[in-house]
Amino acid sequence: MDTVNTMATIETLSQTNNSPASKTKAESAVIRLLRRWGTIIVIVLVGVVFALASPYFASVSNFNNILFSMIVSALVSIGLTYVVVAGSFDLSVGLTVTTVSIATAYLIPVVGPALAIIGALLVACLIGLVNGLLVTYGRLSGIVVTLGMMFVLGGLNQFVTNGYQIAVDYKEEAFRWIGQGRIGPVAVPVIVMLGVFFLGYLLQVKTKAGHYISAVGDNAMAAYYSGIPVYRWVIVSFILAALMSGIGGVILTSISSSAQPVGGQGYLLEAFAAVYLGATILGKGKPHVLGTLIGVFFLYMVSSGMNMVGVPFAARQLFNGLVLLLAVGANSLLNREEIHLKFI
Repeated sequence: MDTVNTMATIETLSQTNNSPASKTKAESAVIRLLRRWGTIIVIVLVGVVFALASPYFASVSNFNNILFSMIVSALVSIGLTYVVVAGSFDLSVGLTVTTVSIATAYLIPVVGPALAIIGALLVACLIGLVNGLLVTYGRLSGIVVTLGMMFVLGGLNQFVTNGYQIAVDYKEEAFRWIGQGRIGPVAVPVIVMLGVFFLGYLLQVKTKAGHYISAVGDNAMAAYYSGIPVYRWVIVSFILAALMSGIGGVILTSISSSAQPVGGQGYLLEAFAAVYLGATILGKGKPHVLGTLIGVFFLYMVSSGMNMVGVPFAARQLFNGLVLLLAVGANSLLNREEIHLKFI
């Protein structure tokens, strides 16, 4: 009799463990794990592969090189995050870097480094303000407005420089220290980048401004009826994007001791890749500043690793594109229970 009861109990437990509810619960746990940590796991695995492929990859000097090379792109990407979170786009961030760089180089011999930096950053804020006003009160598409601004800034940069670089006097040691100085083993611009990231992170997660921008992006109509001034926070997001791009432009001028009339366009694609890759990190499902910084680091880590193992530049671009598509695609698959209604 005891044997029969024991066998019945075992059979019952077996049926319970193999029941659809149990399988669903286990599957949900796996999906939650992948949703939160999947992208981080991929980043770590890629880093391990490069470390095994090259003895120089997992070194302190290479880590510092990666951080230094990603400075401007990280600043542009962090700023762009706010605009995307607010539900819009800014295609002019790359040209804003170039414009501010040129403004800085022109203003330094006239008013000195400190006022030149302030003036150049005010130019950046003006660009963001114009973008924001046209998108909100002008009722124009963010893509159209910032695409137009991109062409305007590109033409203006060529006009004021005649296509030539603008050199900064080497006697401006205080200004050059911003981009070329070091505090111990850490480069000053890396400290600036991390400082901006820290402030940007606090702004997004700890302040009303960050929550209002997120609310506008989630549902602008609901935010409006909740008493949130929607237009104001959309404009603020564009100003933040331009301001952080401007900081990148100032640092770029200091690093190279000159301003180039072209070259800022490359930061745009990197920024969008980092923002949308970062949205898959830690299971957030939408862009956030921490994820964006990790996304930029991953892109530059991959570039460094591929360079060390001798992979051609074209293959690096292909890899970055595939990784972005796979990461975003995986995130969409893990969130497939949500209704997809955004097609722009």
